[in-house]
Amino acid sequence: MLPDRLNARIAETISHKIDEERASADTVSPAWRSRCEAAHVAMLSDPERRVFLSHIAEVRGNAVANSLEHSAGELRTTAIFFLARKPS
Repeated sequence: MLPDRLNARIAETISHKIDEERASADTVSPAWRSRCEAAHVAMLSDPERRVFLSHIAEVRGNAVANSLEHSAGELRTTAIFFLARKPS
């Protein structure tokens, strides 16, 4: 599968997951805002993620950028495993 198409399918899967979670989440909590920010980062392409995380590191610090990168990576991994199990 082409990388752009794979990224699009990963982003679509993450978006769907966040939409499902929204129904039962406290959408005004800091935890929810963090989850949505991580989802946003996870839906970006590799180059876009690097630029975004670099900006976060400059503005909010390396610890925040590293945490966000880790959370986004977990979301992407979960989406990839979901897509691998999903029949074509």
